[in-house]
Amino acid sequence: MNKLPAELKDMVCSFLTPYQLRPVRLVSKAFYQAAALHYKVPRIFLFNHPNSLKALDNITSHSVYRIDVTTIIIDPTSVPRMKDQHDFVRSLPIDWHVPRWEEFAPPPQEMFNGVDGVLQLFYAAFSATYMYDKAWDDAKFSESEVEEFWQTYNYVQSYQESINASAVICSKLQLAFNCCPKLRNVVLTSLHRPDSAGRKKKDSIFKYVFPGTGPEQPQPQLHLDDILPIAHAGSWPVETLTICNIELRKWTRQNPLTLSDLHHLRMLNDTDCFHIELFDILKAAQNLETLWARTNESRDDILVWDEILRNIHLAHLEELFFEFIYFDKDDLVGFLLRHASSLRSLAMRNVFISLLSGGWPGLLRSLGHQLPNLNKVSLDFLVGMQGNVIARYKNAYMIDAESFLLRGGPLPIEQFIRKSDETDYYSPDMAARIQMNIRPGL
Repeated sequence: MNKLPAELKDMVCSFLTPYQLRPVRLVSKAFYQAAALHYKVPRIFLFNHPNSLKALDNITSHSVYRIDVTTIIIDPTSVPRMKDQHDFVRSLPIDWHVPRWEEFAPPPQEMFNGVDGVLQLFYAAFSATYMYDKAWDDAKFSESEVEEFWQTYNYVQSYQESINASAVICSKLQLAFNCCPKLRNVVLTSLHRPDSAGRKKKDSIFKYVFPGTGPEQPQPQLHLDDILPIAHAGSWPVETLTICNIELRKWTRQNPLTLSDLHHLRMLNDTDCFHIELFDILKAAQNLETLWARTNESRDDILVWDEILRNIHLAHLEELFFEFIYFDKDDLVGFLLRHASSLRSLAMRNVFISLLSGGWPGLLRSLGHQLPNLNKVSLDFLVGMQGNVIARYKNAYMIDAESFLLRGGPLPIEQFIRKSDETDYYSPDMAARIQMNIRPGL
């Protein structure tokens, strides 16, 4: 194999996928060099784990692999706090069948009295220990393996408690920008879809450190200062910023925030606490082409969102997606009309329009024939008012509303799902009509 000309080795490697190239690199130094030319690393991951930091350092310092990195995916999640091994075992999945000692422990000593009390206590303790040991026969892992899982978990837990995660993320992000010339996309997320690259990578890094749900964990928190560092000679060259289930904190630095290279912003948070941070980014990113925003629908936030809509004008905005937001009709209409010349795609899911300003019929009436460049509209799970009761619209109404916004015609007639059918998740009207899935790495 080593006697093959370098050209043939290179040709062999050119037909292989990145996963197939991994073992080829171990054949010999010659094949390692040939495979390195074709082994592309398009994205790197940064988890709150020492092994992840080491892997990132190895890639960013590699003369070949760092060249093709375009995306960094950051997950700052910490492991749930566990007091001891018993606490850890309680968090393990039920289908592991790992026995909990408290389920076998003998009754308290005061229950045994009389002449035979000591003997009864000894027998109860012996029986409990025997049944506990026997229960391990049905467990998915042995007692020694679970002990090893706990030692690993405790090591990661101690590490995370000893560092400032925000400072580490900021420094590693700056390192990645300085070493990876094509890095343009940043993803901040604490959620990973099953079978996604992020889930597989997280499992390979943490192994059995995240075996159960543990105590209720708050969303990871980061300051804008931590994710928007000054890099590349004073500029921040990121084109795509995706934030999913990360609670942001306000920009605190004195120097103004400038994000002239940012073209795609997706903030998909199940929290109402990021309006100010979104406003800060929108003001600094005047060249945005894509804007996705998701939060928890709350009528109390209508004044906050209306302030954002009234004070933001993005001259190049082409794609817009809103989810779980409560709007005033006039402010949303004004925002859409200000972007009528550039807007190409509009999607809204679980969006509620203030009934005092006309609801969805009033919104459609105001937008009719006003968005000439719109070529795609997607509406899903819209909410309106049927009499004095809040109700969901049928798919037929949303289809007519989409057609009205694209091609005009008569104003759609409202059609609502019956209250009794809102819990029928097999009904076509209760099935999601649009999927705004983020492409891998973005």
